[in-house]
Amino acid sequence: MPTSLEVPQLVVHLPARDEAEAARLTQLAQLIEAAEPLPDLRDLAPAVRGLFPPPAYEVGCGGAHIWLHRHGESQRLAFIS
Repeated sequence: MPTSLEVPQLVVHLPARDEAEAARLTQLAQLIEAAEPLPDLRDLAPAVRGLFPPPAYEVGCGGAHIWLHRHGESQRLAFIS
């Protein structure tokens, strides 16, 4: 877990599958840009899950990161650190 406040950073690993996913990724980028520095990214995970709900997406997190997968795919769609 980070010992200081960090501004979250988003890395998108895959192109959007369709227009709806592209819109979600845009909303995610806006959410990250608007986020205040956080000591623990788990506080941001519920908002990410709201944008990328199950069962179509899997969102996991730790104190220093959030990862996002499309359901059934092994490659990450996006990573927030």
